[in-house]
Amino acid sequence: MNLPPRPGERVRLGRVLAVASATDRWTVRRVDEAAPDDQVRRAARRLAIPTPWSDVGTTGSLLFGRCQGSGKVPYQVSIDVDGPRYKCTCPSRKFPCKHGLALLYLWAEGRVDETGVAAFAAEWADGHAEHGTRRAESPSTPARTEEQQRAAGRRAAEREARVDAGLADLSLFLHDLIGRGLAADSHHRPRRFHEQAVRMVDAQAPGVANRLRDLAAITDATPDWPSRLTEELGRLHLLVRAWQNRASLPPDLVATVRTHVGFTTRAEEVLASPGVTDRWIVVGLRDADEDRVSVRRVWLRGEGGRAALVMFFAVGGAPLISNLYPGTAVDATLHFYPARPALRAVVGERADQAAAVGTWSPESLTVEQARAQWRGALAADPWLGQWPVLVRGELQKAPGTGFGLRDQNGASVAVIGEKAWPAVAVAGGAPCILAGELNADGLRVSAAVVGERLVAL
Repeated sequence: MNLPPRPGERVRLGRVLAVASATDRWTVRRVDEAAPDDQVRRAARRLAIPTPWSDVGTTGSLLFGRCQGSGKVPYQVSIDVDGPRYKCTCPSRKFPCKHGLALLYLWAEGRVDETGVAAFAAEWADGHAEHGTRRAESPSTPARTEEQQRAAGRRAAEREARVDAGLADLSLFLHDLIGRGLAADSHHRPRRFHEQAVRMVDAQAPGVANRLRDLAAITDATPDWPSRLTEELGRLHLLVRAWQNRASLPPDLVATVRTHVGFTTRAEEVLASPGVTDRWIVVGLRDADEDRVSVRRVWLRGEGGRAALVMFFAVGGAPLISNLYPGTAVDATLHFYPARPALRAVVGERADQAAAVGTWSPESLTVEQARAQWRGALAADPWLGQWPVLVRGELQKAPGTGFGLRDQNGASVAVIGEKAWPAVAVAGGAPCILAGELNADGLRVSAAVVGERLVAL
């Protein structure tokens, strides 16, 4: 007869997490990034002390502990850091909650030891594994019937017809705007752009709607507004004409145009395409809120030299969750979305979990070589917002309050964004390689390679 374990008793996991080696500890910075908001982060910091905790331990990728709250029964916290996946018996609807985040802080700071597994954590881990096994063994989604395929084709044709009509109207609006002159009645211009954006949403062209909202933000008070507005209007007009003439364009350019208009490609379709296997270094991460959707952009660089962008999304205020963090590397196969240039990718098979990068000596570019890459990328995709580069040089003070990266040939590029100062501190006046996104305004840095050490900024 098997008796259930007593409270606090440690048990051994059978088929779940039967991994002898411990998962690499997260950094405190990575824990900070896992917080759903600043309020949870501050509350977790206050709980990241030994006093309220008991039955704390870690085995493989499983992290667990009990946290005493205001009630008599402590909250039970279980975390699979490889997912990551979180479980806490508290009533919070945020993931991770303050208890889970506090436990992660304790672990990141080296205050959680390898132990046997607490019974509640083992039960949760086993249950999760059984669910995953059932899901893996369940039959795949059945193929669509001919009638379903015809219905899907009709819906696709109807959407393209709506986009055709919407962009035809937008073309007339742009022609009228340019004909009257950008300065004419300019105080009404932002409102007109917003009205057109609403029409593009109705026409099911959300990518065009986003561009119109960006145009609305360019007012007469914007520095150099005539040239900026003219440039962005030119790109928008080019996108409309490209859509209208898509039948005569090569397939990769059609895929690029459809993406910028707002059509999406299912990840399952991308994963079915041939992949690129390499050791991928995570060199950047940037979060943004776009039209009520939180977006995380993660930049990777393969040891073979190829760049990739992996994107994560969250809606309704949910936290952004990803398992790729700057300063780590992963052996994986990436599958790239159809486009030119092919940059965005989905992670397919992974050989193992991401690990901290040791030494790294990537090939780097001069400033002019980086600009040439940016020009080539724009020639292929005129609506591209930025291009990932690795540029070698020395950080120097630029006129005003900014910084620039000056290479060995004397050419320089402005270093922009909130991570310019951290880059200066890391480089310490020595030449280094900066990883970042190059655009018309300069280089938005995300990491630095000093010597052979990769430092996430």
